[in-house]
Amino acid sequence: MNANRGMGVDLPKRVILDIPDGGAKPVRLPRWWKEIQDVAWVDYERLPMPSRKDERWRFTDLGKLALSGYTVSTSVPQGTRGELQNFFRGGRAPGLLFANDSLLFSEPLSLEAKRKGVLLAPLLDAAADAPDLLKSWLFQERVALGAEKLETLHRACATAGAFLYVPAGVEMEQHVDLSFWLTEGNAATFPHVLVVLQENARARIHLRFGSTNSCGGFACSVQELFLGAGAQLELFTRRNWAEGTCSFDLASVRLARDATATTFQFNQGGGYTRTESRSRLLGPGARSVMLSATVARDRQEFDQRSFQEHAAPNTKSDLLYKNALYDSSRTIFAGMIDVDPGARQTDAYQSNRNLLLSPDAEANALPGLEILANDVRCTHGATIGQIDPEELFYCLQRGIPLPAAQRLFVLGFLTDVIDRISDADARRSLAEEIDSSLNDKVVPGSSLPSSLRRTSLLPPAQ
Repeated sequence: MNANRGMGVDLPKRVILDIPDGGAKPVRLPRWWKEIQDVAWVDYERLPMPSRKDERWRFTDLGKLALSGYTVSTSVPQGTRGELQNFFRGGRAPGLLFANDSLLFSEPLSLEAKRKGVLLAPLLDAAADAPDLLKSWLFQERVALGAEKLETLHRACATAGAFLYVPAGVEMEQHVDLSFWLTEGNAATFPHVLVVLQENARARIHLRFGSTNSCGGFACSVQELFLGAGAQLELFTRRNWAEGTCSFDLASVRLARDATATTFQFNQGGGYTRTESRSRLLGPGARSVMLSATVARDRQEFDQRSFQEHAAPNTKSDLLYKNALYDSSRTIFAGMIDVDPGARQTDAYQSNRNLLLSPDAEANALPGLEILANDVRCTHGATIGQIDPEELFYCLQRGIPLPAAQRLFVLGFLTDVIDRISDADARRSLAEEIDSSLNDKVVPGSSLPSSLRRTSLLPPAQ
């Protein structure tokens, strides 16, 4: 697929009302949901496309924003269904698997979880079975940090997704598996994940985005996460789209008093990927940990935007993003710590680290602070560097082959992010996945140039 498509949009409004599956069938949406879609289409047509003049799109290669030529609700080939069924392996944990915005497989909650009032359902099922509950939470957050036009497109098109509701005081013993797949190069998907944890509830979610095809596709996903007082959430997200895929992932977590959210994302694959992560600490004692590990290669671009909003006193946020860049790949990190007036005793940290593994790789970092309160501790920083040639030489002299040495350095670079995941199974599987992703990456030669070409480490523009 050509990653440099025109900037027009070829997603007609009527398409979202049909799901072709042996014949078009209407999606039965409640009136309030249809009204949201109608308003979203008006907003979408009103909002301008991202511009180079917009600071929130600084450094982005806008030519990679491929928004035309895709089909919504593309049917899934029967052979691919079998492949995904093997991947799903029902029985491990409750979960839902979607492909091209169609639900293919599901594993129900345990009887014990259901008895306690936990709800895990596709959005369309929740709209029929628990309409009042879904309506009170769905599309309540505006999560975009620059991608407002894409968010409105999502609201206009999204019907596929998952709703997890955990009542007060309930701690889920098993994690929840949610996965969304693209199977065709011309397919578009709009996954929506809605999580509501009431007071002192606890849950873990494994979220996966991926492709079964070899190239192309469009994805625009949104995650709305609501944590009541004392609630705890751990969310592990993995993205591995096919080459040439244009994807947007917009996530927002809202934390009440003493709530804790830990979000981790591992990024690889795709053509252009923009992630926007917003953490809103609205009650005293709230805590947010935002972690990310990215392996970029070829001509991939990973555009990472974050916002840590401290709106109450005695809150804490901790962000660590690490990127390993091969070939001619690019990364952009733009993060902001925002401390509202009255948010005293805020403790906020933000760090972006980049490891260049090719003289043609490019990393851009724009950390930022906006502090409107006294008695706070806020720090931020970014680094861009490469493997020390002497350290590589040290490994070679001791019989470690160059590919293995380079893999060890990258794994070591990313390990301190992975080690902060409390779930042992998730930590081990992520380490194995990262190691597997590095097997075919070798930097030519036994040393790297000392100069960092085409690299910027800049403060935000005023």
